[in-house]
Amino acid sequence: MQDDAITEAGTPAHPAARPLNLRQIEVFRAIMMAGSISGAGRLLHVSQPAVSRVLSLTESRLGYPLFERAKSRLTPTPEALRLYAEVEQVYGGIQRVNDLAIALGEAGAGVLRVVCSASYGQRLVPRTLLAMRGRTERSRVDYRSVTFDELAGYFLTGRADVGLSMSPPQHPHLNSVRLGTVPIVCIAPKGHPLASHDIVHADDFGSAQWIGYPTGTPLDHALTAFFGDTQPCPAAVEVHSPVTACAFVLQGLGPALVDRWCITPELAERVAIRPIHPDAHVEIWATHSTLAPLPLLGRRFLDAARCVIEQGA
Repeated sequence: MQDDAITEAGTPAHPAARPLNLRQIEVFRAIMMAGSISGAGRLLHVSQPAVSRVLSLTESRLGYPLFERAKSRLTPTPEALRLYAEVEQVYGGIQRVNDLAIALGEAGAGVLRVVCSASYGQRLVPRTLLAMRGRTERSRVDYRSVTFDELAGYFLTGRADVGLSMSPPQHPHLNSVRLGTVPIVCIAPKGHPLASHDIVHADDFGSAQWIGYPTGTPLDHALTAFFGDTQPCPAAVEVHSPVTACAFVLQGLGPALVDRWCITPELAERVAIRPIHPDAHVEIWATHSTLAPLPLLGRRFLDAARCVIEQGA
């Protein structure tokens, strides 16, 4: 039997197996809204005969009329009025889905959870968020400064979407990509002997009271290229973050070697900043979990971060 065949009584042969499809529902709704076949055709941008054919097939499948025809007018039957009320609820849900889809794509609605090393939270993250603002006005950001050891845990427990750090955390369920590098510079209290140097060298730390980092930390690794075979004087104070090092320098405890991104404009006015030789740098890594796709806001965050990094610290 052909798909659209009906019994001699004019009812569908197998009504339970032949529900209305979305096109038939769409045409029915358009007729209800327009009040006529021609009006429905204009709403749907199709011809009047096409609308008539779909309506005829719809009524054949249902086994009862949806409209009473009087000259050129269509009057909905009680069954049509009940069906239309249900159809409108469905279309209301579809409209809400469409509204959300547009909001997610154009306005970036949602929450972006960012975790990163304290150093990059000073200027890199704020500048990145500022660069995103034009396309993400309806979004919210949950930002947390975490240590490198804490980083993986935030992703694996679903508390972070994207993170920035100086080294990529090693875990099979995490994916990291290198976004760029940032130079290391020397900062010293104003009036400190190193503040008078145009360039700071490794042997300048042969006897200086300075602020360093524990063995194995990202900054300790990065400074290997700077010190080379030079044996610096042991640091008077060891800290785990260049942001802390900046605070200690500001209090006059001595010079420190820090990445350029952690130096705020306010700090730059109160300490001496000098380039170092040989050059050294730290890397900027972005991380996200492989257990779930990176959301649109996360992808926009990484694109903006790349642009900000290219502009320089």
